[in-house]
Amino acid sequence: GEPFWLKPLLHKLVLAGRLFARPASRTMRANLCLWLSVAALVCLQPGAVAKEKKPRKEYLCATCQSVAHLLVKLRKSDKSGNTTSEIVKDLISSKETKLCNEDEMKFYADRLEPKLDAAKMVIKCKDIVPDNPNYKSASDILNAMVAKKPRSEVAKILCVDSGRCDRLWTKEEEPWQKKIEL
Repeated sequence: GEPFWLKPLLHKLVLAGRLFARPASRTMRANLCLWLSVAALVCLQPGAVAKEKKPRKEYLCATCQSVAHLLVKLRKSDKSGNTTSEIVKDLISSKETKLCNEDEMKFYADRLEPKLDAAKMVIKCKDIVPDNPNYKSASDILNAMVAKKPRSEVAKILCVDSGRCDRLWTKEEEPWQKKIEL
């Protein structure tokens, strides 16, 4: 919205304009010139009127790169004895319990700058991870995961090639590299 003082200022300007149309004393005209000068300064400096904007929280790209990291991490840490293909298909088909949940997303949300809301990341995660590993849309990511491609390659396919991100994070930007203070 507009600043609280803008409406009364505009009201005074309208009244002053009416006075200016009629013959008035020198004092009235001087006051009118003063008000018009103040109004001109305000209008010429829109940055002074605008509220300071908070940094926009980018959920899609941050969540996508976090999901790519989590997918690779869970694939590598699986000790079930299943084939890599079975592990990856299970991760995708069980995305709501194994990937896209608040516990998993909180790790990333707390380390990102600005911090993100884990619940909102879960919503984006569900959109990012394919619903079914047998869908054609899942084939590139499935093939990369089964071929044990590095996380950067998985993230490139999942995030950059899909248009969810313009670029991948540098090593310094990766939230899993950051330690948080409790």
